Amino acid sequence: MLKMDVPTRTRHLGLVGGLVSIWLLCAAVPASALGPDSPQVRRLVSRGLAWLATQQDDRPGAQCLMGLAFLKAGQPANHPKVQQALQACQSARLQDQDAVDNYSVGLAAIFLLERDAQGQRPLIQRYLAEIVRRQKANGAWGYPHNDQGDTSQTQYPLLALWLASRYGLEVPSSVIERACLWLLRTQDPSGGWGYQGREAPLGQRVAQEEIRPSLVAAAMGSLYVCGDLLGLRDIREPSTTEEALPPALRPIGQSQPAPRRPASRAVDRQLYQRALDDGHRWLTRNYTLTSEGWSYYYLYAWERYHSFRELAERRIDPDPRWYNDVVAFLQKEEQMEGGWLGENEQAPVATAFAILVLVRSMQKTLQQGPARPAEGLLVGGIGLPPQTADLKEVDGRVVTAAGAGTLEELLAELKRAQGAQLELLLHSAGRVKLSEDVTRRSGQIAQLQALVTGGTPAERLAAVRVLGRQRNLDHVPLLILAMKDPDLAVVQEADRGLRYISGKFDGVGLPDHPQPAEVQAAIAAWKQWYLGLRPDGRLLD
Repeated sequence: MLKMDVPTRTRHLGLVGGLVSIWLLCAAVPASALGPDSPQVRRLVSRGLAWLATQQDDRPGAQCLMGLAFLKAGQPANHPKVQQALQACQSARLQDQDAVDNYSVGLAAIFLLERDAQGQRPLIQRYLAEIVRRQKANGAWGYPHNDQGDTSQTQYPLLALWLASRYGLEVPSSVIERACLWLLRTQDPSGGWGYQGREAPLGQRVAQEEIRPSLVAAAMGSLYVCGDLLGLRDIREPSTTEEALPPALRPIGQSQPAPRRPASRAVDRQLYQRALDDGHRWLTRNYTLTSEGWSYYYLYAWERYHSFRELAERRIDPDPRWYNDVVAFLQKEEQMEGGWLGENEQAPVATAFAILVLVRSMQKTLQQGPARPAEGLLVGGIGLPPQTADLKEVDGRVVTAAGAGTLEELLAELKRAQGAQLELLLHSAGRVKLSEDVTRRSGQIAQLQALVTGGTPAERLAAVRVLGRQRNLDHVPLLILAMKDPDLAVVQEADRGLRYISGKFDGVGLPDHPQPAEVQAAIAAWKQWYLGLRPDGRLLD
């Protein structure tokens, strides 16, 4: 990990992230509420950046942390500190785990993703491959010559993998499952986590050592990350106009939240939820703004934990006590020339952490929304087709004209698109709106029905994706029929469409890589659900 002139066993360094603009979900915010745009907060950030710009720390992780603080505070990508961090990432010797520890590897991947996810993609993939390579057999990350997992070090690789997934890079689910299970096996009976995890049989707990708030907040943030990637706990922005409506009353043809990922079968949902609940209780009972010499490292983990929890539970506090307390603490501890002095964290690191907390870095990252090309979003150029003439900006995001246009435009583009452009068109098919004219809409639906059974693989996938995004029970028999398609991608898309229409976001148990018998079982389950709603419904066998 980053060396901080303290005993190796107790060195820590925190990370960075972002969440959605939560205040937009609140009807009214008290005039006294503090936030990143409050004058006193802006002053603290401005003075902190000015001081940090004069500092130097040659450690790779520290440079990435400092560069990230400047990025999240709104400074340009060509700022000298941001450029220094990029150069550090490019020159780091990844195989030297003593020089580039798990903190540094995770921070570097996060910094690169936040700065330029497309332009630095080959380098990002090198860091991600190194993260996966370093995972221990028990599922955690830790010191290279110690088989025991480390709660503090585990959070950084997991955060990097989670952010990479949001930017469209493939993250093996087995890596996340193993990490999640390790967190469940190393939770203390009190609900907290220690530094070096002592493993118990799954479902049981043994006493842990060195339990402190910074480690519990870090573990809870990691649990939320795992839950989101494994479909156990959804972290996404709710729609203020639709979340409160019953599924049958939500508008048809408008942009809807994507269905949740199918839940992993490797992690028991009840054990996972129990771990979260007990962790919440521990942090509530032990509320504090300091953590035994690692207060700034802790404060960022604390911000990340609260940001994830608020969004996951849809419990939005427009004036959170914890943030007000953090601002008061940082005002008190600010140095005369700006910046903050940590106890074990070196001053540049402590200051970078403080800035990231003040600007609500996790809030900023999630405000961007998932950047997966599969969502029809292009961030930093990820997934851009070879020709960009048909791209346009919608709500600050770049989308293909076909993806935001008519069914006829989409089908015409499908006939000539190839490679990355074809993949992008298929991803954007779910955003197509059918005509509001009843006669024309009927013709479009008939055309889609014909493609489901007689089109090319790309046309079948696009047709199923479009039908699956129309909240209409009349399409269910055709989607069930599509689950018999020889192309697994079509089968999975039909299952996603059925989950969306039914409101059964957990589905009926179709795994990510199903065997033929499992597909047949899912078809039977969907038929049973449909006939339960429409006993006289006609299936298309």
